[in-house]
Formats: sequence, structure tokens, C-alpha cells
Amino acid sequence: MLLLTLTSLFGVGCASTGDASTPSRATRGDALLSAEDAALLGLDPALARGTRGSGRWSVLLGTFSDEDHRARAEAFRGEIGRQYPMLASAFLEARRGGTIVVYGRFPEPSDPAAQESLALVKGLGSDGARPFPTAMLVRRSAGPDAGPPGPLDLRTLRAQFPRHRQLQSLQVGVWSTFGTREVTPEWVRRSAEQYARQLRGQGYEAWYYHDLDREASVVTIGRFGPDAYDSRSTLYSPEVERLMRVFPKMLVNGDEVLVPENPRNPTGRRRPMRPLLIEVPFN
Repeated sequence: MLLLTLTSLFGVGCASTGDASTPSRATRGDALLSAEDAALLGLDPALARGTRGSGRWSVLLGTFSDEDHRARAEAFRGEIGRQYPMLASAFLEARRGGTIVVYGRFPEPSDPAAQESLALVKGLGSDGARPFPTAMLVRRSAGPDAGPPGPLDLRTLRAQFPRHRQLQSLQVGVWSTFGTREVTPEWVRRSAEQYARQLRGQGYEAWYYHDLDREASVVTIGRFGPDAYDSRSTLYSPEVERLMRVFPKMLVNGDEVLVPENPRNPTGRRRPMRPLLIEVPFN
């Protein structure tokens, strides 16, 4: 049994613990430009660093949502690459109902290279004209590095109900490196998938979801709509209540975790951490 003091334990959205110190192989649009290469080309090394790494944060350059959004985004990327060669490694990502054009791959928004690149992009232009005045850091989807979703991947549940904005599942377990090297990201993913398969074998509609740059995976059960929880009465639906009686404790790296009964009194009595409803991710 784990005895931890936690103010909150994440569902799909938690603080990043990703590590992008090891450059990944280039994918479409990447230029794996070294700082030395940048110097030879007269570019700022911070922009070169943005083409390395495997983080899921990037500088947003443009958003397109019309019917021909993909073609317009492609044209936009080509034009900015011609006008600003330092942004030639910009790439596209599909979003719900559109396409975005982004630059760089960073582990988190506070990364120095991310902040430097954002400032440089916003500062591009001449004679007071700024082509990217509203540039910002955005978090991309799992992308090709995550591979195609398996049959129990939570993303496949979202694909089955693309128009259901409020689609939820009950998180009953989480595995993570928690920013340490006591366990590996591979163990995290393998453990979550194994638990999901175990629950499926017991007759439960179990799913797993991997957050690669946070080195975390969650396991959930079931599918629920907007009536799963009533914020006014603070009551769960009968279906969720029944499931929470079967799974009254949420596992953390396979173990039970005790948390304070009263968050304002961290040294007081403790209880097992309970499962929680999370939104099924769009990406």
C-alpha cells in the first residue's frame, strides 16, 4: 500500500513530466537542425532547437477551419517557409474541423527553448508589421509517435461517438513515472494495457490511454454521457454509482493510495483514493 500526500492525482490532464532531451527521428516537416548548422545559416540557435525533441508543445502559427482547410494550411506553410527560412520546419496537424500550422517540438511551455522560440516568432517582421502577433504555445495531439490506437485505446471510444462532446469514462487506475527513473515509460504503458485486458476478461468495458510526453497512462471503465454526474446535487448516475461500488479504490502504479479525508488537514485521517470521471480525450 502506498502512503502519499497528494493534493490531486491527474486524469488525462496533469502537469507535464515529459523529457525531450533525446532527439527523435525526423518526421514530416522536421529538419533536425543543429545549433552549429543554424549559426552557419545565420539563424538563431533557439529556433534550431525547436526542430529537435519529441515534446508535444509547439508554437501556433496559423489555424484554418474552412472546407479546404488542409490545402490552405499547406499553402500557408509553404509561403512562410519561403518568407522566413527559419520556419521551414513548420508542420501541419489535423484538429477537429480544421488544420493548424505549428513550429517546434518542446516538452512543456516553460521550456527555455519554447519561450525563446515564441518570442522570436512573435518578433518576426519589419517596419512594424508582425506576421505572427498572436502566436502562442499549444499542446499537440499524440501524433504519429503514439502509433495507431489499439482496440482498447480510449481514443477508439471517442472515434465511435465523434459528435458526443460530453463523453466520459470512470478512471480506476493510473500508471506514471512521476518524473523519476524508478520505472520506465515502457513499464507504465505495458502495465496499463495489461490491467485493461484483465478487466476486459472479467467482463468490464475497460480502456487505456497513454500520455506519452507526460509518461503516464490511465485505465478507465465504461462510457457515460452528461448525466453521469449532477454538479448541483453532487450525485452520480445509478450506473456510475454501481461501478464505483465495485471499484471503490483507484490504483496508482498498481497499488492503493491513501489521501487525506480533509484536504485542508493533510496530517489528519486518510482514506483510499477513489475513482473519478474523466472526459474521453479528443486526440
